[in-house]
Amino acid sequence: MANFNTVAGCVLASALFAMVVGKVSNAVVHPHKLDKPAIAVVDEAPTTQAASAAPAELPPIGPKLAGANVEAGKAIFMKQCFTCHTTDKGGANKVGPNLWDIVGRKKAAHPGFGYSSALSAKGGDWSYEDIDHMIFKPTTYVRGTKMAFAGLPKEQERADVIAYLRTMAETPKPLP
Repeated sequence: MANFNTVAGCVLASALFAMVVGKVSNAVVHPHKLDKPAIAVVDEAPTTQAASAAPAELPPIGPKLAGANVEAGKAIFMKQCFTCHTTDKGGANKVGPNLWDIVGRKKAAHPGFGYSSALSAKGGDWSYEDIDHMIFKPTTYVRGTKMAFAGLPKEQERADVIAYLRTMAETPKPLP
């Protein structure tokens, strides 16, 4: 009988302790309710027209290229792009294609790399503007691209990277 009383006393003391801790914590902490939700939930998906219009809203990159910093572009490339791309002449493809002599090269045409059908369908050559749009937001510029990169939102950083890529050729293409 003494054991039962001891166990019952421990259970009651534990319950009382938990209740006291709960009351004290509620008195100390006052949660703040948000006035509006932190993340807006929209019932409808964004329209394709609005998404495809995003690249056209970029200002021309040409004026920024004139004053672009090749060394800064190389540093950004090594930090953000080198994991997936190489720039050596005859360099290997990685997750992304080798970017040697990319300016003026046909899109989706580097030998030995399996491009997405979306990029293959894009057609044309890589211009400074095309590269700018691609590194701004790849999935917006080419819907269905395999390139899993969030993009470079800062115009000067894009200009610096493009200036660096321009130098990765035997004869760099003239600036626009």
